[in-house]
Amino acid sequence: MTSQQRQLRYGEQEEHQPGCFEIFCGVLRACGLICYVACPPIPSKITNKLAFHPPRKGLTYRIVSKNEPQRKIENISEVKDNDYQLIIHNLANRTDFIYMEREVEVFTAETVFKNHLVCVKCKLLDPPLEESLQDQVILFCQPNSSDLGGFLQPSMMNLVSYANHFQVDMFAFDYSGYGYSSGYQCEKNVYADIRAVYQKIRETHPNKNIVLMGYSIGTTAVIDLAAENPEGLVGVILVAPLTSGLRLVSAKPADPKTCWADSFKSYDKIGNIETRVLICHGNVDEVIPLSHGMALYDKLKNPVPPSVIHGADHQTILNGRHYQTFDRISYFLKNETTISNRSTEVMTSQRIGFD
Repeated sequence: MTSQQRQLRYGEQEEHQPGCFEIFCGVLRACGLICYVACPPIPSKITNKLAFHPPRKGLTYRIVSKNEPQRKIENISEVKDNDYQLIIHNLANRTDFIYMEREVEVFTAETVFKNHLVCVKCKLLDPPLEESLQDQVILFCQPNSSDLGGFLQPSMMNLVSYANHFQVDMFAFDYSGYGYSSGYQCEKNVYADIRAVYQKIRETHPNKNIVLMGYSIGTTAVIDLAAENPEGLVGVILVAPLTSGLRLVSAKPADPKTCWADSFKSYDKIGNIETRVLICHGNVDEVIPLSHGMALYDKLKNPVPPSVIHGADHQTILNGRHYQTFDRISYFLKNETTISNRSTEVMTSQRIGFD
């Protein structure tokens, strides 16, 4: 039996040998990728290309003017205050969805670099049952490959779901260059972005204490701000955090030496945070391994017991598949933040008769 007859009889496929043209095209693609990443050969430029992957503008949501709904808008700075509306593109059934204003309030914040950010406040519909939660809000920083529309999808766990589960209002925003926020994405802009939104919350809600919550690359922005211990900060939640850019690439999360060309240097900053810090990490996370979360935990001044979510990877740890993540965060908010811990101490003092 010839090899051709054997292939026909047993359904075998002849092994395909790439031709010269296919090899040439493959080499061209590889060279193009190298040129895109490495040119110009400036560490910060390379970092920006590797670290930030914003979804295509308009894929998950769009901004429209209430007065001119047919007008095409490129970024939020083109629309006057209170004249914008956020329309979510439901990826599950390809329809448009609009949240009621009593659920989601849209506002803007301006950074020191004059970038205008799209921000949302996802409101708790009913007052929280726990007294310790009444004065707290969460400022959420998202991963590198998502925008507000991705975290407001009506057919999945979203920021509105988080607010009602955690029993606190949730604030979130799009980084510069993401969604309809103006500017471009880079490390220094991410740090300026979170400061602008934090300050806006302090101005508009002066009676509220803030818990910073970061997910993936969002943890780097949270740690950078929290390390300055700003007024009003009462807790930090880090979900799948990384120690630094080069430590992630080199698979050495606890390397004591920091290279001058490193980026997102959370490992060097986290020890300056004074408030309580909760770390949640999946034990099968292949994007940012659990060892990064544990290396950061070892450097904390004021840690609470971390939460290792068994069976959770980088995507599933916060998408609703693992309820343990949400239960642990809820417990942290109720009992372990600076304000909740203080409330517990006051109630205990009152019970035993102290002033």
